[in-house]
Amino acid sequence: MFMKKKHEESFDIIRAISAIAIVLSHYSYTFYEYAIHESGPEFLGFKNGDAGGIFVDIFFMLSGAALLYNHRSLGSLKEVLDFFKKRWLSIFPMFYIAWTVMYIINSLRVGSWFWGGPRRNFLLSAIGMDGYFLHLGMNYYNLGEWFLGGIILLYLLYPLLLFLWNKAKIPSTVLITFIFLFNLRRHYFSSAPDSNIFIVFIKYYNSHIVISDNMCLWTCIMNFWTGFILVTLFLPFAKKLDLKGSLMAAVPTVLLILPFFLIELPLNKQESCTILAVLFYMLITFLTPAFILFSVPAKVLSLISKYSYGIFLVHHVLLYGIMALVRKFTFTWITSMIFFIPLFTFILLVGILLTKAGDALIYGIRKLLRILPGSETREGT
Repeated sequence: MFMKKKHEESFDIIRAISAIAIVLSHYSYTFYEYAIHESGPEFLGFKNGDAGGIFVDIFFMLSGAALLYNHRSLGSLKEVLDFFKKRWLSIFPMFYIAWTVMYIINSLRVGSWFWGGPRRNFLLSAIGMDGYFLHLGMNYYNLGEWFLGGIILLYLLYPLLLFLWNKAKIPSTVLITFIFLFNLRRHYFSSAPDSNIFIVFIKYYNSHIVISDNMCLWTCIMNFWTGFILVTLFLPFAKKLDLKGSLMAAVPTVLLILPFFLIELPLNKQESCTILAVLFYMLITFLTPAFILFSVPAKVLSLISKYSYGIFLVHHVLLYGIMALVRKFTFTWITSMIFFIPLFTFILLVGILLTKAGDALIYGIRKLLRILPGSETREGT
């Protein structure tokens, strides 16, 4: 049996800030995509990466950290199956509801129920992998984020990764880091002569693995595994600091972050995003005691964290729909940021409604199967 999930306040703050940052990044992009007059919030790229990439990486790190924090062992087949059941319930009921609504809307809009290609493509949506595999061709992806597929794959791999963490922490860290870095640099071998089987294999790999570096499973695993490291080595240190110590620790963290925004560094973009994700994760953790001092912002961030999965599922379609209505208006940086507040609030409200609908669906399923425990509630992602 699983113990009751422990609560770590820094996880809520990190999750909420990541959700806001990712939505803001996509909001920024709509100003360019829709050619909206003047300019929107510049929250996209910088010299060594982009904000969206950083906070998606943080989201993967947080997922790994939160799982290890609450499930440090899966000692039996029953626990593994129970783990998978809880993960399924945390993802798919809400996804199916939102996906079905958007599928009906899109089908009516285009006048066809098969706008996403062959019927077999429905399988990708059924398993939540339509966004992750969109690079292979059109399918019935209609909402959410590609990283939903990444999270699903990591949840499936978690028992194996947990075993490696518990039994071979250091060699597994070295191996995963090597594969992650090598995968980012693998294209350096594309022009090399076919002098050995290694070069031939790498060229074959490059020609068949066409997913982008930030979406590649090796990158997802690296970030997820980094979450293991952060929750094991960094969090206990951060928890020992008082408010003054946390604020003092935040200062050198900021100083480490600044060069990535000020000068171009000899790093791959994904390498920069991963390093910055670690630094921002640490910075937010250090600042968590300060956030908690201000009750209203802390409660708002806690609310956003609680419904972050619903936000991720619906924010794209809501952003596109609303920004299409205001594309002829003129925005300044200030007015675009002001407009983001009610826009994000609306996305949050829809995310809350979707979460409640998902809870109702789970309740109905459990009641139908007569397995509804009296005190159990849906576990968040």
